[in-house]
Amino acid sequence: MDINEATAKAIAAERSAAGLTIKDLSEKSGVPERTLIRMLKNERDIKVTQIAQLSEVFGINPHELIEEAEKFVDRANRAKAREREFQVTDDLVDRIAAHPEDYDVAANKDPNARLEAETPDE
Repeated sequence: MDINEATAKAIAAERSAAGLTIKDLSEKSGVPERTLIRMLKNERDIKVTQIAQLSEVFGINPHELIEEAEKFVDRANRAKAREREFQVTDDLVDRIAAHPEDYDVAANKDPNARLEAETPDE
């Protein structure tokens, strides 16, 4: 998720919390309704001046809106990292399931087998 999409989510959350319709927000902020709709759909970049206009309606500072957007980005990045972790685990499980013979020694299924890392008897 990029910062523009995250900012759109933060604006949508603030709008919802304030109980404003898109039309109300447009009228109070001076941001045209069509522009606001496109911003919220992540179809256009959000300008700093628009963030300032919208923040004023919400009764917050512009940096607070950006901080909320950054939280959305952080959450999305953490979710991607968890997905990668699960994928690695799933890949390993699939590999073991497909080739159990490669893992018999580690699972102690053959007590006479030796791990390659073991040193030979002297």
